[in-house]
Amino acid sequence: MTAERNDMDQTQLVERVYELTLAIGHAASLADWQEASRLADVRSPLLMSIRAQQTTASLELIRRIQSLDNALMQDARSSRDEMETEYHAAIQRSRSASQYQRMALLRR
Repeated sequence: MTAERNDMDQTQLVERVYELTLAIGHAASLADWQEASRLADVRSPLLMSIRAQQTTASLELIRRIQSLDNALMQDARSSRDEMETEYHAAIQRSRSASQYQRMALLRR
């Protein structure tokens, strides 16, 4: 009975981690990085408590979690790269505007 109960607990744990992974993905798709981070903080200790021995169904769910995590990391990297590019472009525009204003003041 105890082994059966532990399997059920582990199955429920893996299902909860999967649900949180989906929620993290949803938050990330909305670019709500604070919520994604909060959910990741909730998920992390649960993820660390998953045991190596799992049922076949739980192992399949763990593979889906890994796949979702990989896709999420790719999306996060892409978003970070886009924001970095936009940031550098904004800085350059600001510098150009400052230089334009300095030149305008010199011509007075």
